[in-house]
Amino acid sequence: MNKYFVPVMIVAAMALSACNTPEGESAAANHSAADTDIATVKLDCPIADESGNIDVAPGLSARIVKSGYGRAAVKGDYADTNVWLWQFDETAADRRGQFVWESGANIFQFQLGAGQVIKGWDLGVPCMLEGETRELVVASDLAYGAAGRGSAIPPNTPLIFTIELLKLTAAE
Repeated sequence: MNKYFVPVMIVAAMALSACNTPEGESAAANHSAADTDIATVKLDCPIADESGNIDVAPGLSARIVKSGYGRAAVKGDYADTNVWLWQFDETAADRRGQFVWESGANIFQFQLGAGQVIKGWDLGVPCMLEGETRELVVASDLAYGAAGRGSAIPPNTPLIFTIELLKLTAAE
């Protein structure tokens, strides 16, 4: 057996145990989409169902597209990601409407919980594992709301993001 196996497993178990949620509970069960305060939400990781679907918070759902292999993201981490963005379209088979943006060859980095991204990301990226790809369906009030974002995202538009979490760096 590799001499690093046991220490790696202990670190992995500690990281995952930080994301346990008592059965049937969700981190945002008592928060509405409009009044969720990132700073006061305790990090609890809701468990995905057998299809990989997760109810993160009101107005925010996630689906694990590809399982990760690393530690779980926590508030304060710097996350390096690849990103694809569409307008949400409930009539489309894959729910993806007009394509809006992708990070392409450029890694998109942000700090979790620092207000550098939309609230849907600050709520939906914690608990992702390094290497994981997750699809977030974000209600407009957790995205750009009534203001929208230029001509690409009209006011009150729900969005779908596909986020590939490449690397986490702990804040110092």
